[in-house]
Amino acid sequence: MELDPTDLALVDALQRDASQRLEDLARLVQLAPSSVHDRLRRLERDGIIQRWTIDVDAAALGLPVLAFIGLRSTRPCSELLPALEAIPAVEEAHSVAGQLGLLLKVRVASTQSLLELTERLRQIPGVEGTETTIVLRTQLDRPITLPQPTPPARRARGARPR
Repeated sequence: MELDPTDLALVDALQRDASQRLEDLARLVQLAPSSVHDRLRRLERDGIIQRWTIDVDAAALGLPVLAFIGLRSTRPCSELLPALEAIPAVEEAHSVAGQLGLLLKVRVASTQSLLELTERLRQIPGVEGTETTIVLRTQLDRPITLPQPTPPARRARGARPR
């Protein structure tokens, strides 16, 4: 699906603040609120907007330790996924190229909890080893940078439209 400048403006605005009212979004893109609603539903239907969510302060919820854990495995990633899905501390799992087969993003309450988690991961059949990196501070966390809309092609001077 190709996004027009209005779609890009809506997605950009929602990435910055998804709680905006339809009326405010409509004013931003100079459309009626009903038209904005229709566009948002189309963006959802086409998979551009995949979910509506909020950002929370993990430390305030008792999960101050963020880490990335790489897994070396003898089994395909798809076979490890059910065991990983059963572990609430695993926020993301990415298949990656290189010596590690999977890269996990995890949040836990303490370094002791992180140690227990890595030990649990090593118990999963097929996991040969782990490499853990603890995040000391997140320096940059931003939404996806949207592509710039392609401007319409210019006609050469004197050229006649077809």
